[in-house]
Amino acid sequence: MESIARREAQVISEIRSRDMVVFTHKDVDRFLDTSRGNTYRIIGNMIDKDLVKRVERGKFILTEIWNELDIYEIVPEIFQPSYIAFWSALHYHDMTDQVPRTVFLVTTKRKKSLRLQGQRIKYVTVKKSLFFGYERYDKVVVSDMEKTVIDCLRHPEYSGGISQIQDAIWDELDTDRLIEYCELTGSSAVASRLGYLLEKKKIVFDKDRIKELIDTYTKLDPKQKESVLNSEWKLYVKRDVR
Repeated sequence: MESIARREAQVISEIRSRDMVVFTHKDVDRFLDTSRGNTYRIIGNMIDKDLVKRVERGKFILTEIWNELDIYEIVPEIFQPSYIAFWSALHYHDMTDQVPRTVFLVTTKRKKSLRLQGQRIKYVTVKKSLFFGYERYDKVVVSDMEKTVIDCLRHPEYSGGISQIQDAIWDELDTDRLIEYCELTGSSAVASRLGYLLEKKKIVFDKDRIKELIDTYTKLDPKQKESVLNSEWKLYVKRDVR
């Protein structure tokens, strides 16, 4: 490896001391109290020496941090606010044995997909009122288990399908929190799917509280041609759903 210049070493030290994952030109301007032109030159030299990797336009990560961290620890820092969600959150919480090829995140802003460490990073934009129910585990920002289920029920297409969500519903989940999150979404479709699947898994819950949220008919799986109506949950389901 080429020798590290004094200002390059200072950049590394400043990023490490602040426990930063991703940094920008503006950050380096501040660290070094220098011009933007010098900042571009320093970062460019650091990229050439493989001290720094560009994760997307204007955003960088130290190569040593890139090698230390898991992809789930990196992606929430690239674009904020965001949290690991859907199928990726199911995987993080060991609620599925399937490993998704795409890393899914929820954000309140529009963000194009990108590729990092050979994986596609997909940001799903939601209203600010739906951006809740997430936690930080060290450097990983991820929906909690109950919000993971609710998010998945809103978007089965990002969650491996209904069968993955059904398998993820177990009796250790906090049903009161599930229903509270369902109420906060204000979604009749989510309420129908949640009530149906909880009953299917023989989990005790407050049925009346969920039914108050249901005001229209919907499909269990938006992508399937459902054929049987479950009138209790106003839900069209396949005949072979377990």
